[in-house]
Amino acid sequence: MKRLSVVASATVTSLVIAGSITGSALAWHPKGTITKSVQNVTANGALSAADTAATAVSAKPGDVLNYVIVVANTGALASNGSNDMAKTVLTDTLPAGLELVSDPSQRQISENLGTIKPGDKITKTYRVKVIATADGVIENKACFTGDSTVNDNPQRGCDVADIKVTVPVTPVTPVTPVTPPAPVTPAPVAPTPAAPQPAELPHTGTGTNIVFGLAAVSSILGYFWAEKRRANV
Repeated sequence: MKRLSVVASATVTSLVIAGSITGSALAWHPKGTITKSVQNVTANGALSAADTAATAVSAKPGDVLNYVIVVANTGALASNGSNDMAKTVLTDTLPAGLELVSDPSQRQISENLGTIKPGDKITKTYRVKVIATADGVIENKACFTGDSTVNDNPQRGCDVADIKVTVPVTPVTPVTPVTPPAPVTPAPVAPTPAAPQPAELPHTGTGTNIVFGLAAVSSILGYFWAEKRRANV
C-alpha cells in the first residue's frame, strides 16, 4: 500500500507541474486594436469613423483632412507585464488622390509605437490634402502589428476611413457672338466746279509789255523813214 501511495503521489505531482507549465504558456494575452477616423478641416466637419463608402466624409480637391489613428491594448491588466503589447508598429500607405501636407513626396507612413500596456492607447494624427481630380471614393487604410513580450501572441489589425471626392463643375460662360458693324458707304462727293475763265486775257503782264514795245519801235521806225524821204526830196 505504501508503494502505491507513493506512485499516486508522484502522478499527482506530475499533473500539477504540467498544468503549471501550460498555464504559464497561455498567460501572455495582449489584445491590440486599431481605429481610424477622418475629419474635413476645410469644411469644419466632425470627426467620423467613415468606415464604409456610404458613410464617407465629403471632400473636394484642395480640402485639408485630419486622419486620426488610435492603436490600443485592450488586454486584461497584469502587474507582471504578461499582457503588454510590445514591438508595436503602425503603417499607413497613402492612396492616390491624397498627399501629406508636411511632405507631399512621402507616400508611406511607418512609426514604431513601442510597448503598449493593457488599458493604454497611442493616438496619431496626420494632415493630408486632397489632390484628386475626379469624382470617387478614396479608401485610406491604416494597420498595426505587435506581439507579447515573449513573442508568443502576434497581434495585427487594420481599419479604413473613406472620403467621397466631388469635383466642382466649373460653369461655362456663354460666349455672345459679336456682329461686325455694317460697312459704311461713303456719300458721293460733288466735284468742285472749275473757276470761270475770263473772256479775254487781262492786258497786263509780260505779253502786254512786248506788244507795246513793238508798237513803239514801229512808230519810231516809221517816223525815221518819213523824215529820210522828206530830206531826199
